Amino acid sequence: MPRGRPRKVEAKDALQAVMLAFWQNGYSATSMTDLSEVSGMAKPGLYAAFGDKEALFEKALLHYFETYAGPVFDRLMAARKHVVADLREFLGAVADLTMDPNTPSGCFLVNALVDCAYGSDRHRELVLGLRDSRYAMIRERLLKAVSNGEFASDADLDRAATFVDGQFSAIAILGRGGSSKSDLKTFIETGLRALPILNSDQVFDELAAVDQPILRQ
Repeated sequence: MPRGRPRKVEAKDALQAVMLAFWQNGYSATSMTDLSEVSGMAKPGLYAAFGDKEALFEKALLHYFETYAGPVFDRLMAARKHVVADLREFLGAVADLTMDPNTPSGCFLVNALVDCAYGSDRHRELVLGLRDSRYAMIRERLLKAVSNGEFASDADLDRAATFVDGQFSAIAILGRGGSSKSDLKTFIETGLRALPILNSDQVFDELAAVDQPILRQ
C-alpha cells in the first residue's frame, strides 16, 4: 500500500510550537531534534523556513512578544481608564498568562533574562532591547498619568516605571515558582498602593465599589 504524502505543517503553527518549546525549556536545553518533533517539520524544513537554531530562537521570542505582550501593551498605552485600573489590568494579564495551564509557566522574556537562556550576543541584545521597550512603554503610560492629573506633577517617573517594570518580572517569577492566584492578587494590589497616585484612597475605594477583577477566575 503506498504511503500517504507527509502532512503539510503551516509555518505559523510550527513557529508557535517552537516558541512554546523554547519558553518551556530555554535555549540550551532545546535541541533541533526537539524542535523538529514539536513542530512536526523535518530539520531541513525548519532550516529552510526559519534558519538555524539561533534564528529560530530569535523568531520565537519576537513571535512571543507580538502574540502575548503586544495586545497587553496596546491596552495599557490606550489609557482608556484611570492609571490604577490600567495597571491592574496590565499586571493582572501578566499573572493570568503566568498561571495559564495551556502555556509554560512564567514569561518567556523574563525566563530568558533570569536564566540567561539565550545562545548568542545577538540574542542578549534582542532580549535586553525587548526589556527596554517594555520599560519605555510603562514609563510612557505613567507620563500620561501625570498629564491626566492621576499622578503628582513632581512624581519621579523613572523610579515609578522601574518599580512597575519590576512588578512585571516579579509576577512572572512568582508564578513560575508556584505562587497562587491569591498570592499574585495581593502582590499586585500592594504594589499599586505604593505608587504616587493623587487622591489614592478615593481611587481605590471607587475601584473596589465596581469590584474590578484583577485576575481571571
